[in-house]
Amino acid sequence: MASRLPSAEKETLRKGQIAGLAVSLTERKPIHDVSSRLRVLVLDEWLHYPPNSGRGVRTWSLLQRLARRHRLSLLCYGDPEAEAAVAARAAGLSLHLVRPFPAPRGARLYGGLLANVFSRHPYSVWKHYTKRYENRLRELLRDDQFDLVHCECTVYARFLGAVERLPKLIMAHNVESQILFRRAQQSRTIVERVFFGLQARRMEAFEREVLRQADWVTLVTGLDAEQVRAWGVQRTSVVENGVDVDQFVPLEGNCDRDEILFLAALDWYPNLDALDYLLKDIFPLVRQASPRARLRIVGRRPPAGLKERIARCPGVELVGEVADVRPFLTRAAVVAVPLRIGGGSRIKILEALAMGKAVVSTSIGAEGLAVTDGMHLLLADAPSDFAARTVELLKSSEERLRLGENGRKLVVERYSWDQMARALEWAWEELCGAGHACGVEAPSMGKEAQANP
Repeated sequence: MASRLPSAEKETLRKGQIAGLAVSLTERKPIHDVSSRLRVLVLDEWLHYPPNSGRGVRTWSLLQRLARRHRLSLLCYGDPEAEAAVAARAAGLSLHLVRPFPAPRGARLYGGLLANVFSRHPYSVWKHYTKRYENRLRELLRDDQFDLVHCECTVYARFLGAVERLPKLIMAHNVESQILFRRAQQSRTIVERVFFGLQARRMEAFEREVLRQADWVTLVTGLDAEQVRAWGVQRTSVVENGVDVDQFVPLEGNCDRDEILFLAALDWYPNLDALDYLLKDIFPLVRQASPRARLRIVGRRPPAGLKERIARCPGVELVGEVADVRPFLTRAAVVAVPLRIGGGSRIKILEALAMGKAVVSTSIGAEGLAVTDGMHLLLADAPSDFAARTVELLKSSEERLRLGENGRKLVVERYSWDQMARALEWAWEELCGAGHACGVEAPSMGKEAQANP
């Protein structure tokens, strides 16, 4: 069955968040006491507010912190009157919005896929390019003064050809070609395997080209950094994913010892593949061993057919998008992350650990995080192993508590967004030649997260 907050309640929550945003941001202390302000032009897809996906949470969390210290101008697609634009301005961002392009559907989607056959760029790069975005970028570079251009998404690095005299930094949230290669491997048909294999090879060629041309590249994990350095990318550093450790805390509430939570954006294929894996291969085994077990699915934009599928699955509830995931995390006994396709690292795991929850994940799901199997969470890749470890946690409140305490400790020590904002700020300052002059110290984030200037 489907359940979600009423629209009126959700709207009230969001308006309240925006109304209090400017006050809360001005009350918080700056990242560090430095008088210099960099003028940074950020290139991105759209406004990530409300931050209801891992990518959105990361971008919003970093930019709204750094906007307290520097003059940030954001160029992206969007509506200047929308709620997201109001929130971004309240956070201190100067907006330069381009009229959004219509989402490709139906004939337009298939026509684009066909046209892309004759392009050297992968489809995910090709579909985001518009002349009006490039023209607006050129206008900004001509009429305003910046110290740095920060490209927040690798596929938007195509626009960096318009940047001639400024330092250029690319934030690579994933090694995108790796995700495409993994999707090709998981594809069920020969047509899908060929298509995604071709897209993966094009994406790798694109990534190699644009990342080598950038003056600096930041990665989310040490594994991703090693990959791009093998491609000849010279100046890199790691800005890991994080979590708001003041917002995501263990909450008092009734934990349902039979409840499993799947938390993910449901409009991203790797998450849908993980959910399919959970529903088809894992959860039936859990129910065999623990008939009272229930699965809740929380995430934005569930596809049309998912509700009907869930209705045929005993013990499964589709919640959909929610204004606040914390009550659902509080109630869950176990958080399941059965990803088979992915890159970067999973913010959903960090949020669960910050709230002291027990997590079962695949190796790919926890890839890039400094977690240890059996200490911070449990890892399992085969369906039978994943089901067995989930049942183990459902039956043991002591084990759930032990893992939750260890996970919370790790996140507080290593994965706060303030730490990650300092790491990105350090890269900006180093790239602009201002790091030592401004007293900005290199971040200390663990061996696999070291810079390679």
